[in-house]
Amino acid sequence: MSMEIARLAVLATGLGLGAAATAAEAAAKPVRLGVVGYEGHGAVFADELNAGLGASLGLTVTHLWHRAPLPEAVRQKLGVEIVAAPTEMIGKVDGVFIAEELPQRYRELAEPFVRAGVRTFLNRPLAGSAGDAAALIRLGRECHNPVFAASLLAVDPAVLAARREGATFAPLKIANVTGPSNHFWWYVPHAISILTTVLGAGVEEIDTHDFAWDQEGVTFREPLVIFFRYAADSAAGPVRGTLQVVPGTQAGDWYGFRLKLYGHAESPEYALMQAAPGVSVWMPLYQAMLAFYRDGTIPFSDRELLEVPLVLDMVLRSGTEKRPVRRSEYAECLEWVK
Repeated sequence: MSMEIARLAVLATGLGLGAAATAAEAAAKPVRLGVVGYEGHGAVFADELNAGLGASLGLTVTHLWHRAPLPEAVRQKLGVEIVAAPTEMIGKVDGVFIAEELPQRYRELAEPFVRAGVRTFLNRPLAGSAGDAAALIRLGRECHNPVFAASLLAVDPAVLAARREGATFAPLKIANVTGPSNHFWWYVPHAISILTTVLGAGVEEIDTHDFAWDQEGVTFREPLVIFFRYAADSAAGPVRGTLQVVPGTQAGDWYGFRLKLYGHAESPEYALMQAAPGVSVWMPLYQAMLAFYRDGTIPFSDRELLEVPLVLDMVLRSGTEKRPVRRSEYAECLEWVK
């Protein structure tokens, strides 16, 4: 319990958005950041940080690599150096953000930086498979340079509130998480991150229903309903429930993230990914990234970091093989990250 309290304290400190904390961070030497993949969140973060927000945080993108040629206008807009190979950033940046839209190459992109001692943050999920994720965590241990990956929802203030308040509803019996979109790699990890941040590691079984690719390897066709079951000996206990991902089909369709817990008592419905007017919705993640780049703070254990790509792998395997998938099928990965 003391370790759990310590992690929550780190999260609360790292996500503080007060003016004093921001001013102190900005007064320190800015963190020089390299972005590997100018697409998806790589483009969003580079554009937003270098448009002024980064200066107030003490986080600036100085180097950029993309798999395809980029127009000169990108370099001029961002004021960055565009490199021909990701490894050209080594020695010139304090940290990197691996940000390609699809995670299948994350391991090969991240490994040179981890070996070189460059702090490496990976866009959610940590890797495209449980095996690659476990290998990156193990490499970080061996090199004394741990990797970090997180969905915005993993550090969302409402998710952290649910994590703190879970005992209020104990013993928990049912948890339901709902999110939007038909993009498997972008949005299913968000739903998993909500679940595993609140309940921790220990998902024992996954049963994915009605899974069918729309665009092979990227988007799915039907609303996704995923039944999960936690192990009886997990910290959460034998909680069951669903992850539901609702594809939009036309403009104006519902978009959002919701969490509801049931047990001895009923939780409120947590509305997630909310931001005050004028505040970037990404601020909690920027704060977590900044703490990592500055002093190596990672607010989750290795087991918790592995849980998101592990469950994602289970979801995909269950959906494509049309059967329930159990945690025991990943014994080797779990052995690597005890």
